[in-house]
Amino acid sequence: MKKNSQLHIWLETELKDKLEKEAIEDNVSLCELCRQKLIENPRLLRIEMKLEDINKKLNTQLNFTGGKNGKRIAQV
Repeated sequence: MKKNSQLHIWLETELKDKLEKEAIEDNVSLCELCRQKLIENPRLLRIEMKLEDINKKLNTQLNFTGGKNGKRIAQV
């Protein structure tokens, strides 16, 4: 049984404009684009958890080293 709910959020104008532009490029409404992005995020979390499980099974630990502009680089 599906139930619909409303979600009201405040966005910075710059972010809203960026999302609207992306929605137009993807030929979907702004609402649909936001729904897709909300669904996509949990998928990424599940992928991360699976990768962590694989990492544990391989008994490998990732070592992070400094990278360009302070971004961390993973090394196996």
